[in-house]
Amino acid sequence: MKRLFTLMAALPALCPVFAQWQQDIPEDVRRNYLESDRVLSEDACDWRKPVGDIFKPAVSHCSSAREAVLHIAAHMTELTGTYYSAERRRQDMNALEALAEKKISCTGQTILMVCAYRSVGIPARAVGIPTWNHVRGNHTWPEVWLDGKWQMIEFNEKEFNTGWVMENIGMLDPEHPWQRILVQHPEGGYIFPVGNMKQQPVRAIDETERYRALAAEWYAENGLPADRQRLMLDLHPRSDEAQPVQLVAADGTVLETQPLPTTRDDMRKFATFSLPREGRYYLVFPGNHFFPVQANSAPVQLLRLQKQQP
Repeated sequence: MKRLFTLMAALPALCPVFAQWQQDIPEDVRRNYLESDRVLSEDACDWRKPVGDIFKPAVSHCSSAREAVLHIAAHMTELTGTYYSAERRRQDMNALEALAEKKISCTGQTILMVCAYRSVGIPARAVGIPTWNHVRGNHTWPEVWLDGKWQMIEFNEKEFNTGWVMENIGMLDPEHPWQRILVQHPEGGYIFPVGNMKQQPVRAIDETERYRALAAEWYAENGLPADRQRLMLDLHPRSDEAQPVQLVAADGTVLETQPLPTTRDDMRKFATFSLPREGRYYLVFPGNHFFPVQANSAPVQLLRLQKQQP
């Protein structure tokens, strides 16, 4: 009874604007993804007031939950000082650990974002995949309950259905058991692809087909014509700051300029280009370094290049 009183007392403390965002939320969504303090397998902590102290003022000017969701996502690093890093101490930091340590994994980013949304009255939960098809490694991201449905958003992104994630989902093998997209759910029959042995396994449901449909919509709007190939590029070691790389035709025409992933980007993020299937082209890196590229028959070509030592 004491716990129920705490939750009921905390939620009305939101200002009238935030309270308005809580209308028409299904009871199971409210219970599991707004009132719940735990996101995944992170250590329990009392995060609501310190997280709310950051994000409630940040969205006090927002006139709708949608505007608040996008504002929070786009300004996560600016508001918290946290950023993706392979040097993080542990994968599943709780919100207070993330705020203190700053260097966090995609799982830590997701936990912090979910807490941020819940702190302003917006239901949120975690989504994850054990491994991609084109590159090894898992990934985790948040989704929010908005306009009567769950919508995918990412750390420091300005729009829903983040392009590089949708593109990677489109390359999944639907028959591969490890390439399933799982959503945290207390009654699910799957185990979420991250864990803390000190806690019980995190249960999940399979939402692969919903996300494959989202990816198909993304490809329909952003996909390439038959005469182009998606070229995905990574350069190691990554730099701390974004550096531009150009796709250049043989006559010197610059076709595209894209930023290279940095040390603060997720390891599965690549610079992506639309490479013509006919002809030879060049990637031009900072310092006027050239690398020849040519399309092959595959839908996507991956290039992982290594910087040459001076």
